[in-house]
Amino acid sequence: MQKKRKFFIMTASIGEGHSQAARAIAETIKQVHPDDAVRVLDFLSRDVLSIDHVLKESYLKMIRIFPEMYDSLYSNSQNRHLGATFQGLLSWSFRKRMKRLITVLKPDALLFTHPFPACAANLLKKEGDINTPLLGVITDFDIHQLWVYKHLDVYCVPSEDLARKLEAHNVPRNIIHTTGIPVRKSFYEELKNPSPKEKGTVLIMGGGLGLGNITDTLLRLDKIDSVSQFIIATGQNINLYEEVASIRSSLRHPVDLHSYTNKVAEMMSKSELIVTKPGALTCTEALTMNLPMVLVNALPGQERANAQHLEEQGCAVWIRKNELADTVDGLLKNEDKLKQMALACGNDKKDSALEIVQILDHMLESNTNRNRYLQFKERGYLFDYNENVEICISS
Repeated sequence: MQKKRKFFIMTASIGEGHSQAARAIAETIKQVHPDDAVRVLDFLSRDVLSIDHVLKESYLKMIRIFPEMYDSLYSNSQNRHLGATFQGLLSWSFRKRMKRLITVLKPDALLFTHPFPACAANLLKKEGDINTPLLGVITDFDIHQLWVYKHLDVYCVPSEDLARKLEAHNVPRNIIHTTGIPVRKSFYEELKNPSPKEKGTVLIMGGGLGLGNITDTLLRLDKIDSVSQFIIATGQNINLYEEVASIRSSLRHPVDLHSYTNKVAEMMSKSELIVTKPGALTCTEALTMNLPMVLVNALPGQERANAQHLEEQGCAVWIRKNELADTVDGLLKNEDKLKQMALACGNDKKDSALEIVQILDHMLESNTNRNRYLQFKERGYLFDYNENVEICISS
């Protein structure tokens, strides 16, 4: 009987996209390997004095109050020397916590959808303290220095362009796999039996944290006649939910209001257009559903890179907020343009989470063969090692 394996997918609650991607992978592991155990873990400490809690709160405050300052810090951290320095500080700060987790959990593999836990595991492997297989899943359309490690076994990335960028950082090309960004099974299920489009329906989202000036977006778009109704998801932002609820009755158009919800696939399926900040997970969900995007209120750093990538692909338009009403009005009145943008979302709706799980399986098989090779080599056996071929030793 095969041993029950334990997998842990480590994320960080700085934005919901990392966590949703982790849940998509966990969901698929349980489907493909029902006898194995898998858990998603938020690596961030709840201690208000911890460095990661301070970083999280600083990040959230900075993007709300001083976004250009964050943009400058992000750009500077992309410098290899400065980025590597920051990376080293984080690795040492998180090293003890990661070692304790691995000692207690004894995982068969660790997967990462955020660079914070990955940097600590990378350091431990570099030092020889662990030999746990490590798999990184990048959930943005741009690469940051914090994602560049030499001791991860495998990378899964959204696009070939990002694979080339990662390779330019001296990561071996043979460990980089272009899988796309994983989304939940509900999106593929909705594609099989989609909800009918409702003409003039505009979906407004701000990610899991409910960012992106949703109320301002709603008030601007409520003025145009081409809209028939709004669907709004405010994520975990309860204050935003209450704010929208308080003005809903005074608006010209009906509003279907949701907080944190598992109905996003259905909401996207029935909408003609989504207006959102360019978080990579939300945008990947829209790509999966062939839903044209209007990107506005991009947060500094990765989101601006995401917006540029999607606009170049032709499935989205990236605008300033003073262009919002005219842009949405023009698109809703131009069915040919909407169809063109939907086609630009692409026809290849591969299940990225399933592909990542298959890569995980291959990584573990290769790691097992490598360990057997080393064990037999220590005993004096001499033979060629090929990680793609099962090692057979006659008794």
